[in-house]
Amino acid sequence: MTANNLTELDKGPAAPRQIVQGPLAALLEWQAMAEGAYSPNTLRAQKADGAIFQTYCESHGVAYLPADPMTIRAFIEDRLQAGKKPATIKRYVATIARAHTAAGLLNPCSSEAVRLGLKKMGRETSARQDQAHPLGWKDIKEFIGSAGEGLRADRERALLCMAYETLARRSELVTLEVRDLDLHPDGTGQALIRRGKTDAEGEGRMAYLSRETVRWLKVWLEHAAIDQGPIFRRLIGQAQLGGPLNPGSIAPIFKRVAQWIGMPARAVNRVSGHSTRVGATQDLAALDIDLAAITQAGGWKSTRMPLQYAEKINAARSGMARAAAAAGRDARSDQPTEDAER
Repeated sequence: MTANNLTELDKGPAAPRQIVQGPLAALLEWQAMAEGAYSPNTLRAQKADGAIFQTYCESHGVAYLPADPMTIRAFIEDRLQAGKKPATIKRYVATIARAHTAAGLLNPCSSEAVRLGLKKMGRETSARQDQAHPLGWKDIKEFIGSAGEGLRADRERALLCMAYETLARRSELVTLEVRDLDLHPDGTGQALIRRGKTDAEGEGRMAYLSRETVRWLKVWLEHAAIDQGPIFRRLIGQAQLGGPLNPGSIAPIFKRVAQWIGMPARAVNRVSGHSTRVGATQDLAALDIDLAAITQAGGWKSTRMPLQYAEKINAARSGMARAAAAAGRDARSDQPTEDAER
């Protein structure tokens, strides 16, 4: 439906329902109902996406609610030219669709024009997303041995160990509380991840904690005098305890750890709040842990992400890698192959 059609609609009985308000107004109403059903980060992203589409439409003098399918198709092309990733553009389109549904309007994103626009985008660009640089157990072990003394070192040791063994996301880490821990007499333990990104029903999952993780966790809790509430807190100065960590603070902490152990600057730049999830997944894959167990450990609903995280490990163990080893193509140059010995 075009902007001209809207003028006619305003004259009829249905006009109050069809008044142009913009995606933000419709999304705000929907978000009020959706609060608690989606994570705060998801709702914030949708609000930002709606504002981006509204700004685009206003700058081109076209209606944004209802939006013409060709407007959305042009928006897709505009965002591509702006260097946005396909995954981000698909999220934009999903937000536009939700805004129309929330406003009681037909969804223009289900049109053939938009569908073909997305298909064209897929053929012209790579949907491959940059992967966070892993923080594996070898990296964490190096930090544990070199971090020194003090509350900050205690917290980072416990945080890294917990993030690695639970494969928890940033939002899951910062909401962990003392009551979620079950520490056993044999020195091991379990942590209850109460609600995750893919756990809308809040069923939670239990994660195993090794003796080493429990040891560093106890050191942090004892030195910080934490016996209830959030486990991981902000530090003000060297020793003053603040409130719970914010999800956005996890990536900077991991980057500082990467710098501390001497990772190259290029690798440090790619460290994110997902780095321990990537590192743990790769370590599990290298140990031939089955995919179902890895998927369960990370709280994934499908195998897509663990397969993506472990693809470098799996490539090194692929059929071609084994064939290369069997044929001697991977023999070191300073070691003769079987054919050379003959």
